[in-house]
Amino acid sequence: MTSTTTAPPVNRRDDAAVRKSVHLGASPRVSLLPPELGQRNKALATQRALRLIMFAVIVLTLAGVGGVWYLAFSSQMALDREQQRTNELLLEQLEYSEVQHAVNSVELGEAALRVGGSTEIDWQDYLARVQASLPAGVTLDEFSVDASTVTEQYPQSSIPLQGARIATLEFTATSPALPEIPDWLVRLRELPGFVDANPGSVTLGQNGYIATITMHIDAQAYSNRLTGESDEGEPDSASDAGDENDGDEAGQ
Repeated sequence: MTSTTTAPPVNRRDDAAVRKSVHLGASPRVSLLPPELGQRNKALATQRALRLIMFAVIVLTLAGVGGVWYLAFSSQMALDREQQRTNELLLEQLEYSEVQHAVNSVELGEAALRVGGSTEIDWQDYLARVQASLPAGVTLDEFSVDASTVTEQYPQSSIPLQGARIATLEFTATSPALPEIPDWLVRLRELPGFVDANPGSVTLGQNGYIATITMHIDAQAYSNRLTGESDEGEPDSASDAGDENDGDEAGQ
């Protein structure tokens, strides 16, 4: 009886894998450790890496907390120094409180003068200019003034095309001859702050003709002698006249 056996089929894929895994000239090595031990070693390596990362995070956190605490401590120390310096300055300021009070009083007085003098008109000088503008022989007899104050604004005219005014001057002049009112009005235009002038009645009295004129004045008539806005560049006529007289005497 003859028996025949068939060789098992050769798996070409396994044969190719064996050929690839075998290196020529290398010593054969076989791991006899169970695969569970290799997996445990990998898990331990992963745990060590996580522990190192956690340790680094803790170190960075502690460093950040320390830096913040140092900045807060430095800021608090700087604040304490500045508060101490402020207290020292306050104590020094208390020593000179009387001087500061005197300075404040002077400044308050100057402010009051500026406010009070902002609406001041030197009426004596202004009336002297009015008298000088009148023709020769005409005398200024009576006058009345209605002007604005520091707290109240002067009422303006409701008639269109009339200029703003801050005061009204009404005066009476006596002329030996029949007054030429238009000539008077032209002369009044040269006065500072002149807005307009309206002639009134003309009557014949014992000493001549009596004429009444009403004149409106604007802010250019303010003297500004207390506000520091006066024209400092204007020469002093009295001093100039004195200098001229001195020069004449020296020439003689």
